[in-house]
Order: sequence, then C-alpha cells, then structure tokens
Amino acid sequence: MATVARSRLRFRLDVYVIMSIVLLALVVFGFSHTVPDDLATPGFPLFLAVHGAVFAAWILLFVAQPMLVVTGNTGIHRKLGWLGLAIAIAMVGLGEYAVLFGLWSGQVPPFYPHGLFLIRGTIGLVTFFGLLLAAIVGRRNPQWHKRLVLCATVVVTLPALERSLPIPLFGATWWFAVDAIADTMLLIGPIVDTIARRRVHPAFIVGVCAVVLGQATTDLLAPSPIATALLHALGTH
Repeated sequence: MATVARSRLRFRLDVYVIMSIVLLALVVFGFSHTVPDDLATPGFPLFLAVHGAVFAAWILLFVAQPMLVVTGNTGIHRKLGWLGLAIAIAMVGLGEYAVLFGLWSGQVPPFYPHGLFLIRGTIGLVTFFGLLLAAIVGRRNPQWHKRLVLCATVVVTLPALERSLPIPLFGATWWFAVDAIADTMLLIGPIVDTIARRRVHPAFIVGVCAVVLGQATTDLLAPSPIATALLHALGTH
C-alpha cells in the first residue's frame, strides 16, 4: 500500500512538470508568430519588451518550481516563491497598461472588439492574481498550492493560445472557442486527480469555477454599456 501511495504521489508531481512544459511550449509557439516582427519594428515601445520579459520570467519560474519539488529541493522552491509574487505583481501592472496602450494607440488586433479587449484583459489579470494570492495563502498545503498556481497560469497563457489558433476561422464569437480550448486544458488536472486519487481535489473545483466565472463575467460585460462607458472614460472608442 505504501508503495502504491508513493507511486501516485510521484505521478501527480510529474503531471505538474509535464503541464508546465506544455504551457511553456504553448507560449513559445504562440508568441513566435509575433515577437520577432514586433522587436524588429522601429520605435517598438520598451515597456512592451519589459512586459514580455516579465511574463516569460513567470512561465520559466512556473516550469522550474515543480521540477524543484520533484527533485526534493523544496527550500529553493519556497525562496523562489517570493520572487514569483514580485513577478506576478509586475505582470498585473504591466499587463493592464499593455491593454490600455493597445486601446490608446489603436493597436488592438482587428478581430478584437475594443470592449472585449479591455474587459477580457482586465478580468483575466484579476483572475490570475486572485488565484495566485489564494495559492500563496494556502502555501503550507501543497495540494492546494500547486493546483491553484496551475489554474492561475492557464489564465495568463490565453494570449499565447489566441496567437496559436486561426482566429478568423472561428467566426465573430471566436473567444468562446478559445475559452473552450483553455477550459479543456484546465480540466486535465481534475481528470488526473480522478485517475490518481479517485476524486477531484477541491482546489481544482475552486480554480476551475474562478476561471469560468471570469469568462462568464467577461461575456456579460464586454458588450454592455459599462464597457462602452469605460472606453469613453479612458479616451478610446
């Protein structure tokens, strides 16, 4: 019985390593379609380069952290966790400014309604940071901590997913398809839990519900007068 329990624990830990590498590959693939041309563009804003570097740092740390746990380096894992919090705070600030800059400069992708661009970006960052704070508060319970961090990171890989897909083929409501794909990725964790533990850990229930709630809120607010009023208040249209 003890051998089986250790095997299941190792299997779950390895799954987090695999998921982190999958999300890293998604980010690299998605942004490889835009980053080289962006950086070669004269006058490309420095803060956008910093914004990209900070988000890349989060993904790399997200890959390193479960590897440290699997290899028994939990002390380094805990110390790097506070670096992760600092990176996350910078991500939220730079991410929201990048959303506003896109609206102010007219650099919103043509398939993106402005209201959706504003609300989707903002709620995504709020969902990410809320889940991450919950993970930090529950850091003494590794089973909660790692699941909430995984859910949070899936949220901030949405821009990479959007760049990886042929968005025009999905039609005018393309974001529903993107969200469905992201939700499918998110459900890998609960499926693994069901296989390894015979039940879904409540942290995944919280994480998945938070992500779906953010998506539903976006769908309600993006076409609403509230989004229109915010766009006017920000000096965009």
